[in-house]
Amino acid sequence: MPSIEIQSFFYDLIHCKDKILSTFEGWDETYNEDERGSLVAGIRECSDADLINLLINIQRMATGYEQIKELIDEAEQKEVDAAMDDDEDDDEDDD
Repeated sequence: MPSIEIQSFFYDLIHCKDKILSTFEGWDETYNEDERGSLVAGIRECSDADLINLLINIQRMATGYEQIKELIDEAEQKEVDAAMDDDEDDDEDDD
C-alpha cells in the first residue's frame, strides 16, 4: 500500500465536511416537514451569505480530494518505479 504523508489540507477537508454536514443537519431539523424536502427547502430559504459559504466549503472539499488523488497517484508511481528498479537489478544479477 502506498504511503501518503499527512498534509495540512486534510484537516481543512474535515473542517469543510463538518461545516457542510452541520448545515444539512440544520436544514433537516428546520425543514423536516416541508414537502419540497429539507435540502431543497434549505437551499431555497437560506441567505445568500450562507449559500455562498456552503458552496465555498463544497469547492474546497472537492479541491482537497483532487489533491489526495494526486498524492495517491504519485505514491503508487513511486512504488511501481521501485518495483521496476528491483526487477532490473534482479535481471542484472542473473547475467
